Amino acid sequence: MTIEYERFGDYDIPTLRLSNQNEYQIGFFGRRYRDYLKENHKIIYYNLLTKQQLLPQIKLVEEEANNLYESLINSLKAKEKVDEKLKANDPFKWAQMMNDIQNRAREIVLNDVIYR
Repeated sequence: MTIEYERFGDYDIPTLRLSNQNEYQIGFFGRRYRDYLKENHKIIYYNLLTKQQLLPQIKLVEEEANNLYESLINSLKAKEKVDEKLKANDPFKWAQMMNDIQNRAREIVLNDVIYR
């Protein structure tokens, strides 16, 4: 294994290069998870970062969170009978109920998946 150096003033500093990683657009839950790790579990965060496993871990957790979020929304909509008929008859009530369902589902996902 050869190590390359770059000269900065009087010092030779090793040139470190990261391997190419696939681009991944982090969504809402992924950003929350990253921030939670960075603030509350610094060692885990920096270990994942230096091993180049942070983005794959964020992607995995975000997929789990999004799947749970969608299933919670669908089950709560069915349970509370929030459907297209309600949307057509009373759009304001439908919007209010959908916002309530989305907020509850988001809190459940944050507590069960992101902040565990």
